[in-house]
Amino acid sequence: MSVKDFINTLASDAVAPGGGSVSALAGANGSGLIEMAGALTVNKKKFKELDEDTQNNFITLIKFFKDSKDRFLTYIDEDTDAFNQLMDAFRMPKMSDVEKEERSLAIQLATIGTIKVPLEVCRLAVESLRKVETVMTYANKNTISDQGVGVMMLANAAEGSAMNVLINLSGLNDQDEADNYRLIVQQILEEVRTIKTTLLDKIKL
Repeated sequence: MSVKDFINTLASDAVAPGGGSVSALAGANGSGLIEMAGALTVNKKKFKELDEDTQNNFITLIKFFKDSKDRFLTYIDEDTDAFNQLMDAFRMPKMSDVEKEERSLAIQLATIGTIKVPLEVCRLAVESLRKVETVMTYANKNTISDQGVGVMMLANAAEGSAMNVLINLSGLNDQDEADNYRLIVQQILEEVRTIKTTLLDKIKL
C-alpha cells in the first residue's frame, strides 16, 4: 500500500491492520531516521578525519539500522497476517468434539503468533535503541532533531508492540507461559524508558 492507502485502511472498519502494524511502522520510521543521519554523515570532512576503526564501526552501525528498518517493515505485514490467522481459527467449525478440539488447538497456535510478532518488534526496538547513542556521538549535528524523532519512534514501537503482546495473553491457556511473556515485556519496557530518557536528554536545541 501507499502511505495514504495504509492510513485510510487503518481508519476504516477493517480489523487489520491495527496497532501492532502501526507499532512496527513506527520502528521502521525510527530506524529510517537514524539511517538517514548516518547517510548525511559519512561523506562529511569531519567524519573522514576520524580514525579508520571509528569510521568502520559507525558504518556498521548504520548498516544495522538499514537492516532493522527492513525487518520492521516485514513485521507490519506479519502482524496483520497473525491477526487474520487468529480470526480464521475462531471461524473454524465446532459442531463435533473433534472439531471443537481442532478449533481450540488452532486458536492457541494462532494466539501465540499474535504474541510472538509484536514481541519481536519489542525486542528489535530495544536492540535498536541501545545502538543510537554511538550514532549520536559522531552523526552530523544538523540531524540531531531527526535523531530525536527516531528515538521517540523506536520507543513508541516498543510501547505499542508491548500493548499488543499483553492484550493477547488473555487468550493463552498456559498461564505460566503468559506470565513469562509479561516479565519479558516488563523488562524490555523498563530498559526502553531509561534509554529514551538518556538519549533525549542529550539533545540540546
